Amino acid sequence: MGQSESGHASRDFETRSDACSGEQSVVPLDVVEEILLNLPAHQVVQVCQLVCHEWKELVDSAAHWRERCKREGLQPYDASRPPEDWRLFYFLSNFRRNLLMNSRADDGLQGWEMVQNGGNRWATERNRKPFPDNTVTTCFVTSNGLCSKEQLIDLKKEGYSDAFMDQLQPHIKISDWYTRLSDYGSRYQLSVELLDQEKNPVSTYHPYKVVFQQGDDYPWCQMTYVFKNYGPGVRFIRFTHGGSGMWITNSSVEICPAAERLRCTKPNLLKNPSALDGLRGWKIVSSGGDCWVIEENRKPIPDTVTKCFVTSYKLCLKQQLIDLNKEGYSDTFMDQVQPRIKISDWYSPSSLSGSKYQICVELLDQRKNPIKTFQPEKVIFSFGNSEPWCQMSHVFKNYGPGVRFIRFTHGGNDTQFWKGHYGIRVTNSSVVIYPADESFCLANRNLLKNPSAQEGLQGWEIVKDGGDRWLTVENWRTFPVTKCFVTSYGLCLKEQLIDLKKEGYSDALMDQQQPHIKISDWYASLSGCGSEYQIRVELLDEKKKPISTFQPEKVFFQQGTIYPWRQMFHVFRNYGPGVRFIRFTHGGKDTKFQKGQHGIQVTNSSVEIYSTD
Repeated sequence: MGQSESGHASRDFETRSDACSGEQSVVPLDVVEEILLNLPAHQVVQVCQLVCHEWKELVDSAAHWRERCKREGLQPYDASRPPEDWRLFYFLSNFRRNLLMNSRADDGLQGWEMVQNGGNRWATERNRKPFPDNTVTTCFVTSNGLCSKEQLIDLKKEGYSDAFMDQLQPHIKISDWYTRLSDYGSRYQLSVELLDQEKNPVSTYHPYKVVFQQGDDYPWCQMTYVFKNYGPGVRFIRFTHGGSGMWITNSSVEICPAAERLRCTKPNLLKNPSALDGLRGWKIVSSGGDCWVIEENRKPIPDTVTKCFVTSYKLCLKQQLIDLNKEGYSDTFMDQVQPRIKISDWYSPSSLSGSKYQICVELLDQRKNPIKTFQPEKVIFSFGNSEPWCQMSHVFKNYGPGVRFIRFTHGGNDTQFWKGHYGIRVTNSSVVIYPADESFCLANRNLLKNPSAQEGLQGWEIVKDGGDRWLTVENWRTFPVTKCFVTSYGLCLKEQLIDLKKEGYSDALMDQQQPHIKISDWYASLSGCGSEYQIRVELLDEKKKPISTFQPEKVFFQQGTIYPWRQMFHVFRNYGPGVRFIRFTHGGKDTKFQKGQHGIQVTNSSVEIYSTD
């Protein structure tokens, strides 16, 4: 019976393989499917499905694209409403993009329709205020008369079918950045409409106008909104913004069919980066003079690094070749997502001798031919130099498809040709891969709960509740929030403790990437009473002991003076490994001891984690 079953299976497979090539194949279809899953998606669609009927069935199956989504961390927001077309869902999730043209004024006013062009009309200028994204260099400028402009997005032309929009109803994320000109008062307004086929509104976001008083100095502010559960029928999006005396830039409209991409928190891809295992894991390319050696590190370095590699009086080079497939990064992931590849290396001269440092990092294709190379000029230290540890860093972006290996080579030598080991020292090298798009976990989401008093005091731990205690009230001043927290005549403090691991930020991500941690808090005094404001933010280790602290001097306001809302701002950088919690504490009091709530007001607080580049 076993022979009969085996013979039947053989004949059945031979029939299938004949349909493909006329010859008997020895590759089962489940193996073929696994091969297809490890090929770039565009190759599977454009080439593989044309091989034979069986392969086409595999490529066309929902199971194939559902599995691709699973492996790459692409899942619907609502698991109870799976997409009707998993292939469409896959490609749209991977190619999430800004649907607005010329959103940063790089091409003047091209792509925008002028609705109102008051005063001296719309113009574009270089950005002269610090912006969270240093790639934003230009902005749109309104005049003293009302200026507004708009874009109409045709979703079908952008590749979003009627069925996709109606059945999946993906989130639609809106973002716009604005700030006032410093010369006079100004006003900002925004309107975003989801429209049906006849261009009638299905859903609208139209916040109140933001008015800035003359003389106030504000940083760049962000207006954001996400359309959800808006119902069927959306075919167009109309985005309109403007004002008077405003700078505007970096606007965006994004369709977000998938939840955040799985976090790529794989640790350093280099083995033995800090000489703890001697020279193990490294290929010695050149070992001149008295060869490479390992020594104890005797200089301070921003990490718990105790050892380093030391070169001699002739050129010493070592390298590692990283196989991305073996490290778990599929061809599809590298080609479709093109994650950022961050390089870091620490180097220092000997205090007795001159020395030279060099590095070369190459992104290689399947045949190990370079696609992209980072090879800065050699760094030369003079005789008697006592420089501290220096960091060489680089981020590869937009390098194109085909990257399969990374070759990391570094080293140097002593320039005085002294016998022994007086050349350059290197240690703490790293190669880290992380996704580049905004769906990555470093996506500037606020980690504080109830930051603007919308839910009373919920989410906050009251540390001190002096006088007549904390209270929440309506905000009556110009500001893009409607409520705020108010203190009393005795000291009032409240805090939140953020558990980074529970928020999805792994130990590996925090230690290896050390992403920037941005703190923001807005505060204002009541005009009838003097007041005091204070803030303290601490980065804590596993035992909740401080690693780094931001605690500026207290801010005092005089009685009888009207002050606008002010922002307290700080970014933690290079804070070292071990951060597991963030404690945010703020508050203040009324300095005139008046009964009731006449102390400092606070609102719109935020703690955001974002990429370092």
